[in-house]
Amino acid sequence: MICKNYVVSGEDVNDSMVMESTAYISYTLRLLDHFLFANGFSKERLKALQLGLQEGHHQLVPYKDLMFTESFFVEMKQCYIADKILMESCFFNSKNECCAIVTKEVRWFDPVRSQVIAAPKQILRHFNTGNRA
Repeated sequence: MICKNYVVSGEDVNDSMVMESTAYISYTLRLLDHFLFANGFSKERLKALQLGLQEGHHQLVPYKDLMFTESFFVEMKQCYIADKILMESCFFNSKNECCAIVTKEVRWFDPVRSQVIAAPKQILRHFNTGNRA
């Protein structure tokens, strides 16, 4: 679906120089931002639509550690966009070994009314909501 290269930075790691679980979630959300942007929904456009995103549940399944300064890439394997966004991102090291899988839920949010909302129709019509991609 979408893939992006990164390097593990100092803010991503713990005292043992291993990437922390919060960093995996952060990179997953960054990839969602890139995916939405590629489909015509920049942060500015979402703001103009008075539409935000609110994090929901997540699950991290680690397989191998990613270390400080190590190159890696994140690939969004699935993204289901409806009233919630459900996505699965896989993290691979430079040897193309799967290091972790993150499953993340994000909800549509109306910042004006400060509440979770159903996905607006002007968003849904741009995405295939019937199937997981």
